[in-house]
Amino acid sequence: MPATGAPRPDAASAGRPAGAPPDVVRELTEDALLALTRREVAAIHVREFYPADAARAVAVRALDHPELGNYHKAKSGSVGRVFTPHVDTAWDPARIDAYHRSARASTAAARAVFAPYPSPIDLLRVRLEELWPAGAGLLRLRGRACFVGALRVFRPDDSELFPHNDRIDQETDAPEIAGITEQLTANVYLATPRAGGDLHLWLREPTPDESATIRAVEGLDPESVGPPALTFRPAAGDLIMFSSAMLHAVAPARDEPRVGTAAFVASRGPGEPLAYWS
Repeated sequence: MPATGAPRPDAASAGRPAGAPPDVVRELTEDALLALTRREVAAIHVREFYPADAARAVAVRALDHPELGNYHKAKSGSVGRVFTPHVDTAWDPARIDAYHRSARASTAAARAVFAPYPSPIDLLRVRLEELWPAGAGLLRLRGRACFVGALRVFRPDDSELFPHNDRIDQETDAPEIAGITEQLTANVYLATPRAGGDLHLWLREPTPDESATIRAVEGLDPESVGPPALTFRPAAGDLIMFSSAMLHAVAPARDEPRVGTAAFVASRGPGEPLAYWS
């Protein structure tokens, strides 16, 4: 098995010219963020971004949280989520209105799950504001604030995310998404299983036919996309960021739950602020 975050021998990076940027960088810096948004690197993987003991303590709270539900599409419905993310508004006006009406309360409630510890997503928000040349801020759609700070729960031998991608233009036509050139996902892991739960990246966007399937059911047949270019086995407290517009998947956890908290981050280039949401 390749080292965590290292490319497999058949990875897209195989045969990379000497001196070319690495596939994975290990620090969250301005240069790393710029390179990631330009797809000059495949991912940012920061070990111990968040204290592992705090992460594990909070993970238990997510497992029986009263707001724990499931994603709505056929191939993502086995995955639990605490509070409703934008993807589950499903172009439905009533769901969209409910999402925005509850956004501030949901963000505050997600933050409270971590008390007395700070929220990892809040820590990330501060770092993005500090590091990105034009700063960063909360995404608003049609002038209404978005929620940020969703928690996700993968139950052992039950939850799996099939190969898919995530793009805000698959979820809304709000004018605020104009000019987005890259969408990242940022995941902070709170609990990870001893077996399974690996993150797979393919380092390519889906084809038009694949995109149509993803929009319908939120996942592709793994056999149809071939082996991933990169595989990660994160530990509690790790941060991993990568392009959500490219194909990615999560293997089933085999013995223990896999719990994390996540946000999307949109870039319009270094001259514009980053925007984040869940």
